[in-house]
Amino acid sequence: MELKYHEIITRDALGEFFAEAALREIIAANFRQDSPANLIGKPYLHFDNDKIAESLAYIDGQLARLVGAAGDNAEIRRVQWDAFGRLCHTAQDFYAHSNYVDLWLAENGGTENAAPAEIDGLDEKFLAHPALRTGSFHLLRDIVYYIPGIRTLARKIHIPQFSHEMMHLDDPTRGEKFAFAMAAAVQRTRFEYRRTVDALSARGGSAAVARFLGKT
Repeated sequence: MELKYHEIITRDALGEFFAEAALREIIAANFRQDSPANLIGKPYLHFDNDKIAESLAYIDGQLARLVGAAGDNAEIRRVQWDAFGRLCHTAQDFYAHSNYVDLWLAENGGTENAAPAEIDGLDEKFLAHPALRTGSFHLLRDIVYYIPGIRTLARKIHIPQFSHEMMHLDDPTRGEKFAFAMAAAVQRTRFEYRRTVDALSARGGSAAVARFLGKT
């Protein structure tokens, strides 16, 4: 998903909870997940290449890192915000890089009969659906879809089935399903927020939560 949409999702989902300075740090960490080093050879960071189990494990690992960071200083809070930004990016990418939206729409009347606000991005039926999969991205094969002057022709000639290029919902040019992916990603981001706050509260109480939110 394009970075500007990651920011929109994050602000929509979390803006009411975090101090602005904390939210900016989280968004910056979210953005760094799309650095060149993180786009090559690390498909689990973006729910690519059917690495669903690995991506979920990564999210849990970042949560454990966040909760395990203890102390009341700026460095610790930055560790927590960085971990949270990273896990949010990965969680948000799930809906743009998988066929979750397709599976949900297939059982809810399609885009003609359902609205983005109606999607349930946390429905276990679809999260564990046997047909759930994510698009495959291979740099040497897919780089042609990102080179100006070549990409339009490449897309007309051939797009591999189940490739990232065929499946992604990274921006509005992908049609009506993009809005469903955005809405589901907002829901998932709030879910990850609640999960994080619950874990922090259990470990360090309300003071730990307030520090994480940037409100102390």
